[in-house]
Amino acid sequence: MKWYPERMSEVEIEIPNHYARRVTELLANEGFLQMEDISYLHSEESETSGSNWQLKTNQFANLEKQILDAMRSLGIDVGQIPDSHLKMISEPDEIKPFIDKVEQEIQEKSNDLLSAQQEIDLRNGYIQLLSPLSVLDIPLDRIRNRRYIYSVLGTMPINKIDRFKTSMTNIPFVLLELKKEGDQATVLLIGSRQNKEYLHRAALSAYLVGVDLPDSYRGTPAEIIATLDKEIEALQSQTESNSREIEKIRDSRSRRLQELYWRVRYSRMMSESLMRYGKLKHGYLVAGWLPSDKLEKLSGDLQAISSAIIIDVKESGKDSETKNAPILIEKKGFGQGFQKLVTTYGMPSYNELNPTMLLMLTFPLIFGAMFGDVGHGLVLTIAGLVLMLKKVKKLERLASLGSVVLLCGLSAIVFGFLFGSIFGIEDVLPAVWMHPMHNIMNLLLITAGFGAILLSMANIIALVNDFHQRHWIHFFFNSKGLSGLLLYWGLLGLVIGLLVKGFPVNKSVFIVIVIASIVMIFLSGFLERYFEKKKPYFEGGFLLYFIQSFFELFETLIGYLSNSLSYVRIGAFAVAHAGLTSVFFILANIVDPGKGIGYWLIVAFGNIFVIGFEGMIVSIQTLRLEYYEFFSKFFTGGGRRYKPFRLAKSNSEGAK
Repeated sequence: MKWYPERMSEVEIEIPNHYARRVTELLANEGFLQMEDISYLHSEESETSGSNWQLKTNQFANLEKQILDAMRSLGIDVGQIPDSHLKMISEPDEIKPFIDKVEQEIQEKSNDLLSAQQEIDLRNGYIQLLSPLSVLDIPLDRIRNRRYIYSVLGTMPINKIDRFKTSMTNIPFVLLELKKEGDQATVLLIGSRQNKEYLHRAALSAYLVGVDLPDSYRGTPAEIIATLDKEIEALQSQTESNSREIEKIRDSRSRRLQELYWRVRYSRMMSESLMRYGKLKHGYLVAGWLPSDKLEKLSGDLQAISSAIIIDVKESGKDSETKNAPILIEKKGFGQGFQKLVTTYGMPSYNELNPTMLLMLTFPLIFGAMFGDVGHGLVLTIAGLVLMLKKVKKLERLASLGSVVLLCGLSAIVFGFLFGSIFGIEDVLPAVWMHPMHNIMNLLLITAGFGAILLSMANIIALVNDFHQRHWIHFFFNSKGLSGLLLYWGLLGLVIGLLVKGFPVNKSVFIVIVIASIVMIFLSGFLERYFEKKKPYFEGGFLLYFIQSFFELFETLIGYLSNSLSYVRIGAFAVAHAGLTSVFFILANIVDPGKGIGYWLIVAFGNIFVIGFEGMIVSIQTLRLEYYEFFSKFFTGGGRRYKPFRLAKSNSEGAK
């Protein structure tokens, strides 16, 4: 893993018209040029060409969606890019008839399948309603709505039955409760046709939902159910036949559809790229960025196509020339998880140090100090290995964080030996260094000193970034530059000189350093405008400049104080970790003084709680220290991610 983003080169490529497709194919296959949109550059003669590519792009996009929908309907995966070289399709209409035909085949069989399933569901509903009536040896057509009889077969909420009966005390009727299931009852309502309106209104108010069987179903309930069963059997046979037909379509069309999908996808990307080119009178202009170590290969490959292709290189040098350069940082390998934590905070700018290596050192160290326990660290180590080895399928997406968990676990084990703690037990292992609970003040002072070291390191990194970017005024005079570092060291020296008797350095030396640093920070704005020849030198007048500089200096002092004190939480959490585990041992002794099963169950639960809940809190606190105390001193960010133009190997990767 490199300390800085990859060096990038900006290129402009002039391509004669008849080489445009070949060059575009080359760029897609090589996959290391990030194109810039310069379509605003065009000549009058090229406008028609540009609109043609826009039209083709839309056609290819629609066709790609159509193919993908057909493949999803058939359950076909897009798979990998075919081994055969993909060529651009000259016209989308060449394959559209084939796709339309496949789409029609799928639609017909799918409609038949859906229709058959709906009919099956309908008949199953009839059977469910008729089942309670199957004991009746009476043809249903005799009790259906006839000349003198009104009847309703359906379902009613159980809690509405009594209300219905009460409301119809003056109307003769019969309500048979055939079956109860949950809060619903299957009922048969029979009454006189002359009372139809009363019965109908009462049924509606009682939420009686009737089911009318088609007149074609005649006979007893058992006979109708038998008829329905035969119809369902026939429909299921039809469904199976339709499913086999769809399988045949899938088997016969899958390979062709996959091939066409990738060809169309490739063509769509080609068209989109050509849309982003600048339009010249007799060709195209391509602009973009690529890693500098790929420059020679690209130039050679372009010249192999034609010597008429001209490539102009703008080598990355000054910051003014590279402020728009995309950022390529290594993502694979053991440090991938830590790289993700960095990019979550922000993408480094082009000439800015990539802090991933620093995070790999400091993050586990801080975490382990706050979570020092051999047993707890061992659990995290095993968890990290499981993630890295991808042994649990549901956790594969977290595999990259396995290295983070692993190193944090190992660090916790080391500090566990230093603190003499294993699963919260502190009388088994001797403390190599100290027990946090017995040395609280010393631990807090040590972690404050550790914080001072990290903050100093952050300031030094900021200086390295300024040196690398040639920001000399910022390097010497800014509050995050040399002046700020000297101010911090001067203040630390004064504090140590006051607290430590017999400190060898005279306090007056630190006073001089502090005063000199304050003056340098105070003059930073003036000097920056002076050397850049920006007038007036005191923007807004001297009084406004003085006020702004004063508050900036005050903010710097407060920042250093709060940042330094923030690291004391490392010691505080180390003490809290030991204290929290001891609480569960106290509870276990209260519940089961004899140290039986109850005792060890509470201890086990306590350790699980500490590993899960406190482990999460410690992780958040570690991130906070890294992001807000450490990174904020030197990490500017604001870089844009390197996204080269290439054809993805699978659909999940998406078009680049």
